[in-house]
Amino acid sequence: MKAWIKYTIGFIVIVVIAGAGFAWWIYHKPQRNINNEIAVKTEINALLDAFKQNEKTASSQYNDKVLELSGIVKEASKNEAGNWVINIENDLHTGSITVAFSALQDAVQPFDSIVYKGICAGYFPEDNNVVINEAVLLFKGKTDTTKRVTANVEPVQKDTIVSFSTKKGSIKFVSPTDADVSAINNEVSSKISATGEIRFSLLFKGFQFKYAEMQTHFNEEYVESEKYPRASFTGTIQNIKSIDLTKEGKYTAKIVGNLTMHGVTKPVQTTATLNIRKGTIAAAATMSITMSDFKIDASAVTEKVDLEINCNYTQL
Repeated sequence: MKAWIKYTIGFIVIVVIAGAGFAWWIYHKPQRNINNEIAVKTEINALLDAFKQNEKTASSQYNDKVLELSGIVKEASKNEAGNWVINIENDLHTGSITVAFSALQDAVQPFDSIVYKGICAGYFPEDNNVVINEAVLLFKGKTDTTKRVTANVEPVQKDTIVSFSTKKGSIKFVSPTDADVSAINNEVSSKISATGEIRFSLLFKGFQFKYAEMQTHFNEEYVESEKYPRASFTGTIQNIKSIDLTKEGKYTAKIVGNLTMHGVTKPVQTTATLNIRKGTIAAAATMSITMSDFKIDASAVTEKVDLEINCNYTQL
């Protein structure tokens, strides 16, 4: 074999190996680490006002950016992944920030004064709520709870209908043909009432994947999260008359409703298990959806996904 042929073949082999290695690295590169990223400092009131006035403009300004904020913790608990999720209200109690920390850190309690930074995932207009993911705690101190309790705050009129809600529900999806195609969202907003009404809402950018490139393809090529940032479900529990949300026990709920995502609304149904104990509801359900039904072309990856839904509700 002539020398130039050997060199050419060798060069092609090297290029192919290098290209394959680079492609593997791109696809499997880890998630971003915000510890070394410079955060944009802002205030809760300003952030919520920006989204409320013009969500599209605010989304382009803040989504996917690392923001640094501060505030007084109203609620704090752990999500399905075992990580802290907190809720901080604005000054007028008309909106809030949900902050999901990236890993187990020091315990965070109501009335803690904290400074944190994290990635802005988006906005829930129905709750005037912004979600911050992958958060890192920068500072934690205690506030004078006496002053907070005795502050001149207008009393909130409670709804006469018994209702339960959560801002840290969990929805996981996985391809039935490829277990590597999976992600989880631990900041799902949901509400259920004694009348049988039930709703869910989530941000697509709240889904966490094992590899960053998978997450990029999901948001940019499949669900187009810049154009369609949220998915929502509104429905009813068909057999609500046989379920008492105020009485401890295990119930089976037959749920029907409409699922909206990627600009398409389709009827769906499922059966959920409700475990009611000590004033809380632990709900679990599964369902399968076909991506093409919602005009999502993910055929190169999967045609269907199976959903695992878990929510722990507390009474409003």
